[in-house]
Amino acid sequence: MILLKNASYVVRDGWRVERDTDVLVEGERIRSVGRTCADETAAMAIDCRGKAVIPGLVNAHTHLYQSMLKGGRDDLSLVDWCEQVTFPFVRSVLDRAWRADGSEEIGRLWSLLGSVELIRSGVTCVVDMDISFQSVLQAWLDIGIRGVAAMTMVDCWVPQEIMLSREASFESTSELIDRWHGVPRQSPRISVALGPAAPFTCSQEMLAWIRDQSEQHELVVSTHVSETAWEVEQSIKAYGLPPLAYLGEHGLLDRPLMAVHGVHLTEAEIELAAGRPVVVVYNPKSNMKLGSGVAPIVALRAAGVELAVGTDGAASNDLLDMFEEMRVGAMLQKVTHSDPTVIGARDLFRMATQGGAEACQLDAGTIDEGKLADIAVVDLSGAHMFSLTDEIVASLVYCAQSADVDTVIVNGKPVLWNRKLVSVDEQLVLREARKAGEGYV
Repeated sequence: MILLKNASYVVRDGWRVERDTDVLVEGERIRSVGRTCADETAAMAIDCRGKAVIPGLVNAHTHLYQSMLKGGRDDLSLVDWCEQVTFPFVRSVLDRAWRADGSEEIGRLWSLLGSVELIRSGVTCVVDMDISFQSVLQAWLDIGIRGVAAMTMVDCWVPQEIMLSREASFESTSELIDRWHGVPRQSPRISVALGPAAPFTCSQEMLAWIRDQSEQHELVVSTHVSETAWEVEQSIKAYGLPPLAYLGEHGLLDRPLMAVHGVHLTEAEIELAAGRPVVVVYNPKSNMKLGSGVAPIVALRAAGVELAVGTDGAASNDLLDMFEEMRVGAMLQKVTHSDPTVIGARDLFRMATQGGAEACQLDAGTIDEGKLADIAVVDLSGAHMFSLTDEIVASLVYCAQSADVDTVIVNGKPVLWNRKLVSVDEQLVLREARKAGEGYV
């Protein structure tokens, strides 16, 4: 058992906060919230005076390979950015993995590198749209984070030299499902999602296969949707429909779907998503840096569409910091609508916890008895956290930083304890990632 005792705040969710209480974890789940006498029986205990116990944050969309590409171009829109920033790196990686020595070690290192940053920012689950390297998923097992592998599937648009054939893509994805979905078997932390990069990058045959596999294996689908105006224009020109409506024509809105970005969704598409198992994943900082636009989060909320938050990849952010993503996400909506009332801190906190858990189909996202013990502990002692008010959720969203995260528990096991990573040597990861990465750029 793990005892988080004397917590100054237990943020059960954005609207339910308790003061000066305990959280007891047993096995992979939360056993109780409230004063307890479990000090003697708990194998591990931490005094949480001056700290907030919160649900683990869920980064519902990123590309961990881009942890190697921070601080790059900030003067390109999406298509040019892909061609000049991400494609060259991917080409170099795949040249070695497919045509030279077959090594996937670089995937393990970027996965560890990104996971270190995620854990240190209070993230307990990540949805990663990545290159189909099994080493990426092995790294999650090693470090202890929960991961959803939405490995990229394409058979159109991207350069041929960085694209598997359709048949090879089907085979690779099926292998990932068989090997990794629901691992470890007794207490799963890793799942596989289907990751069509975007509707315009997939043929109708590929979308049909994805729909069928989603139904057969009960898998979530995660895909970029309407990130740019260009994408919408291309979809209407090619198919007579905007991207989300086009996915609906192929039956993909009847299955759990993470619609990533959704910047240029039409009113009709918002209505189409409402009442369906669609979660729109808000990526405000990436959308700002690439000049893609502002997602219609206020309209989506009003329609009852479930929402989550993602950082997108570190090449277009350039951080994997969910506290900053919540903060920027709230402010962007307020300034876009010229109205500070359109959205609040509680809304963004929900999106980054419950909304993300819903997107990943996890029994998590709140601090409640019986829920999966995916928990972060945030130190409130910094000067930047000082407040004479008692609005802890607002303080977490608008003031907290990754450096404030003290402890992270995933599936009932500590992965960060008193600010120290439990399972990996962080400095060794950084050294190895730099040494290996320099050979690819």
